[in-house]
Amino acid sequence: MTDPIARNIWRYQLFTAISFMPIMLPVIVLFWQENGLDMFQVYLLQSIFALGMVILEIPTGMIADRLGKRTSLIFAMSIMTIGLVVYAVGSSFWVFLLAELVLSLGISLLSGADSALLYDTLNHLGRQDDYQRIEGRARAIQMVVFALANLLGGAIGEFSYRATIWATAIGPFVGLILAIGFVEVNQPAPSESYRAAFKAYRELIRSSFTFVRKHQFVRWQVLFLGVTTTSGAWLLWLYQPYMELSHLPVWGFGAAFAIFNLYAAGASHVAHHVETRLGRNGVIMLFIILQVSPLILMGLVITPLSFLFILGHQTVRGMSRPIISDWILRYTYADKRATILSISSMGSRLFFALTSPLIGWIAAKTTLPVTLYFQAVFLVVLFGVLVTIYQRIPEKYFHVKDTVKEKH
Repeated sequence: MTDPIARNIWRYQLFTAISFMPIMLPVIVLFWQENGLDMFQVYLLQSIFALGMVILEIPTGMIADRLGKRTSLIFAMSIMTIGLVVYAVGSSFWVFLLAELVLSLGISLLSGADSALLYDTLNHLGRQDDYQRIEGRARAIQMVVFALANLLGGAIGEFSYRATIWATAIGPFVGLILAIGFVEVNQPAPSESYRAAFKAYRELIRSSFTFVRKHQFVRWQVLFLGVTTTSGAWLLWLYQPYMELSHLPVWGFGAAFAIFNLYAAGASHVAHHVETRLGRNGVIMLFIILQVSPLILMGLVITPLSFLFILGHQTVRGMSRPIISDWILRYTYADKRATILSISSMGSRLFFALTSPLIGWIAAKTTLPVTLYFQAVFLVVLFGVLVTIYQRIPEKYFHVKDTVKEKH
């Protein structure tokens, strides 16, 4: 008789594909503008969302550990559905802000719990070696679904921006049904108190922060990944105003976003080969060039096909996580690796939260090309500082960590 837990595998792949289909993404900025928001308010919304994610990252992770991954996913899908419905009926900045905060809670509950449930399932079945293959296939399917959702969003957006949000809400609602059908593998042990669990987790966070602070190369990588991730997020919310300025039809927005997703997926697939060919220093220079040059070209050349310059950023988007995350893991002790990746993710969101209102203010007060040039200059300064720091890192920090725990 088939183990009921084995059904988690196909259900997980379906859940990953359907639980969030960003149909609204190609036209969401146009929706905000249609409802009276300027670009400063657009960036302020995203800044507060990112801050919410930073604050909720650790508490929601503990919920998944203490109440179970299945429970966390059920809460996540329920809350995300509510957040999107609030968005769909809203028409003011404050309602949209409420929706963003609700969504930040839902996405925080989802983050990591889905992959952890898959790993627990495979471990229970004695198939843990299949994790990378199944997870990779699930994420590849997700990228294709994202691309199709983007195309659909552009088509629906031709008639109604608001309808794209209602359509997006279908995903987490179906995801809720799928999440209810999951079987919890490792039931959380009730013996340890929340206070004891929090104390242990706090100690792990403290020691991991100390390691990042002391290890100059790991600290540099966290900062570099934070800048590249934030740069991509700055530009993301200018895609639609730029395409509108370029006289690209709304249906073309969906096609452009689909191209971005598929291209980033392809870049991620060849990331290892690029690193092998260029080496660490070559990859760093490539990323810097691909982050800065598209901004300048987009400001200088404005045509319906100028959105293709954004593929430079999409290259970095696709390659940065596989390459830089691997660097971080390579130079980090095994018992701290997951936590340091979480710190890196939180740092990227916090940097975006702190800087994006400035980008939004400039976008609201000046022209789009001026905003792009400002981003380029800002990045040149940041990367200049980072390259200077990189060149001064002592050789001893480039030794790979092959032990589990740090020696005290």
